[in-house]
Amino acid sequence: MKELCQKFLEAKAKESAAKAERITIEADLISAVNPAKLEGTETRATDGFKIKITNKLNRSLDYDRYLSLDLPHQMQFVDHKPTINLKTLRVVEKVDPALVAQCVTVKPAKPSIKIEEVA
Repeated sequence: MKELCQKFLEAKAKESAAKAERITIEADLISAVNPAKLEGTETRATDGFKIKITNKLNRSLDYDRYLSLDLPHQMQFVDHKPTINLKTLRVVEKVDPALVAQCVTVKPAKPSIKIEEVA
């Protein structure tokens, strides 16, 4: 087990170093291409490579202010997507698991692992 833990930590360190190097090279490529578009994709071809740089904008919504606009239906631009309230779901599952099973599908996620060296 000790050997596996050590290998895991070494692999994580290599992965972190490689990621940091990749991020630096990405920044250099973006600087070299110097895309003009604030949002969208620009493509450049050079020396046997095709480089695509996609710029995106993150948008946030002041939902109360949006509601205060009282927009007509055809001008409303916010989608409402239902999400599961996990705390309430667990309460309902304890009371009536069959009810929850009718509308919620449960699949296992990828397990995560964290190992720290201790002295």
